[in-house]
Amino acid sequence: MKVLFICRANAGRSQMAEGFYNSMTGTEDATSAGVDLANSVKGDDPSVPELVVEVMKEVGIDVSKKIRKVITKEMVERADKVIVITDYPMPAYVENSSKLERWADVPDAVRTPIEFHRTVRDMVKNKIEALVRS
Repeated sequence: MKVLFICRANAGRSQMAEGFYNSMTGTEDATSAGVDLANSVKGDDPSVPELVVEVMKEVGIDVSKKIRKVITKEMVERADKVIVITDYPMPAYVENSSKLERWADVPDAVRTPIEFHRTVRDMVKNKIEALVRS
Protein backbone atom coordinates (compact mmCIF):
# COMPACT_ATOMS: atom_id res chain seq x y z
CA MET A 1 0.00 0.00 0.00
CA LYS A 2 1.41 3.38 -0.99
CA VAL A 3 1.07 5.83 1.90
CA LEU A 4 1.64 9.58 1.90
CA PHE A 5 2.31 11.20 5.26
CA ILE A 6 1.77 14.97 5.49
CA CYS A 7 2.69 17.37 8.27
CA ARG A 8 3.15 21.12 8.24
CA ALA A 9 6.81 21.37 7.23
CA ASN A 10 7.84 17.78 6.40
CA ALA A 11 10.47 18.20 9.09
CA GLY A 12 9.42 15.85 11.87
CA ARG A 13 6.30 13.74 12.22
CA SER A 14 5.84 12.90 8.55
CA GLN A 15 9.53 12.04 8.11
CA MET A 16 9.34 9.78 11.18
CA ALA A 17 6.20 8.09 9.84
CA GLU A 18 7.78 7.52 6.43
CA GLY A 19 10.88 6.03 8.03
CA PHE A 20 8.94 3.71 10.33
CA TYR A 21 6.52 2.56 7.62
CA ASN A 22 9.26 1.75 5.12
CA SER A 23 11.34 0.01 7.79
CA MET A 24 8.44 -2.07 9.13
CA THR A 25 7.18 -3.10 5.69
CA GLY A 26 10.59 -3.56 4.07
CA THR A 27 9.42 -1.36 1.20
CA GLU A 28 9.77 2.16 -0.08
CA ASP A 29 5.97 2.50 -0.35
CA ALA A 30 5.74 5.48 2.00
CA THR A 31 6.67 9.04 1.24
CA SER A 32 6.19 12.26 3.12
CA ALA A 33 5.62 15.91 2.38
CA GLY A 34 4.67 19.18 3.98
CA VAL A 35 2.25 21.93 3.20
CA ASP A 36 4.23 24.98 4.39
CA LEU A 37 7.98 24.47 4.29
CA ALA A 38 9.01 28.08 3.70
CA ASN A 39 7.51 29.37 6.95
CA SER A 40 8.94 26.60 9.10
CA VAL A 41 11.94 26.67 11.42
CA LYS A 42 14.06 25.12 8.64
CA GLY A 43 12.90 27.68 6.04
CA ASP A 44 14.62 27.00 2.70
CA ASP A 45 16.92 24.37 4.21
CA PRO A 46 15.76 21.04 2.68
CA SER A 47 17.35 18.84 5.36
CA VAL A 48 15.57 17.08 8.20
CA PRO A 49 16.18 18.69 11.63
CA GLU A 50 19.07 17.23 13.62
CA LEU A 51 16.92 16.23 16.62
CA VAL A 52 14.63 14.23 14.32
CA VAL A 53 17.65 12.53 12.74
CA GLU A 54 19.07 11.79 16.20
CA VAL A 55 15.93 10.26 17.73
CA MET A 56 15.33 8.13 14.65
CA LYS A 57 18.94 6.87 14.70
CA GLU A 58 18.29 5.78 18.29
CA VAL A 59 15.79 3.24 16.90
CA GLY A 60 17.95 2.23 13.94
CA ILE A 61 16.34 4.34 11.21
CA ASP A 62 18.45 6.81 9.24
CA VAL A 63 16.51 9.81 7.90
CA SER A 64 19.61 12.00 7.55
CA LYS A 65 19.59 11.88 3.76
CA LYS A 66 15.88 12.61 3.39
CA ILE A 67 14.91 15.86 1.70
CA ARG A 68 11.88 17.87 2.78
CA LYS A 69 9.24 18.08 0.03
CA VAL A 70 6.17 20.22 -0.64
CA ILE A 71 2.90 18.34 -1.12
CA THR A 72 1.55 18.11 -4.67
CA LYS A 73 -1.73 16.93 -6.12
CA GLU A 74 0.15 14.17 -7.95
CA MET A 75 1.47 12.79 -4.65
CA VAL A 76 -2.08 12.52 -3.34
CA GLU A 77 -3.26 10.87 -6.55
CA ARG A 78 -0.46 8.24 -6.43
CA ALA A 79 -1.11 7.29 -2.80
CA ASP A 80 -3.52 4.60 -1.64
CA LYS A 81 -3.80 6.32 1.76
CA VAL A 82 -3.08 9.92 2.78
CA ILE A 83 -2.37 10.51 6.46
CA VAL A 84 -2.31 14.09 7.74
CA ILE A 85 -0.39 14.54 10.98
CA THR A 86 -1.16 18.21 11.63
CA ASP A 87 -4.07 20.54 12.16
CA TYR A 88 -2.52 23.02 9.74
CA PRO A 89 -4.83 23.89 6.80
CA MET A 90 -4.52 21.56 3.82
CA PRO A 91 -5.16 22.25 0.12
CA ALA A 92 -8.63 21.26 -1.12
CA TYR A 93 -7.23 18.28 -3.06
CA VAL A 94 -6.05 16.84 0.27
CA GLU A 95 -9.14 17.78 2.31
CA ASN A 96 -11.48 16.35 -0.33
CA SER A 97 -9.57 13.12 -0.86
CA SER A 98 -11.43 9.91 -0.06
CA LYS A 99 -8.04 8.50 1.00
CA LEU A 100 -7.63 10.99 3.87
CA GLU A 101 -7.03 9.93 7.45
CA ARG A 102 -6.05 12.31 10.27
CA TRP A 103 -3.73 11.68 13.18
CA ALA A 104 -4.55 14.89 15.05
CA ASP A 105 -3.38 13.55 18.40
CA VAL A 106 0.32 13.55 17.45
CA PRO A 107 1.80 16.88 18.59
CA ASP A 108 4.43 18.89 16.75
CA ALA A 109 7.87 18.65 18.39
CA VAL A 110 9.32 21.81 16.83
CA ARG A 111 11.28 23.93 19.30
CA THR A 112 11.07 21.26 22.01
CA PRO A 113 13.82 19.31 23.81
CA ILE A 114 14.99 15.90 22.66
CA GLU A 115 12.87 14.14 25.29
CA PHE A 116 9.70 15.46 23.66
CA HIS A 117 11.00 14.43 20.23
CA ARG A 118 11.35 10.91 21.63
CA THR A 119 7.77 11.01 22.91
CA VAL A 120 6.50 12.10 19.48
CA ARG A 121 8.67 9.46 17.77
CA ASP A 122 7.18 6.75 19.97
CA MET A 123 3.64 7.97 19.30
CA VAL A 124 4.30 7.85 15.55
CA LYS A 125 5.85 4.38 15.87
CA ASN A 126 2.76 3.06 17.68
CA LYS A 127 0.47 4.47 15.00
CA ILE A 128 2.58 2.95 12.22
CA GLU A 129 2.58 -0.44 13.95
CA ALA A 130 -1.23 -0.31 14.07
CA LEU A 131 -1.39 0.78 10.43
CA VAL A 132 0.88 -2.05 9.29
CA ARG A 133 -1.17 -4.60 11.28
CA SER A 134 -4.45 -3.46 9.73
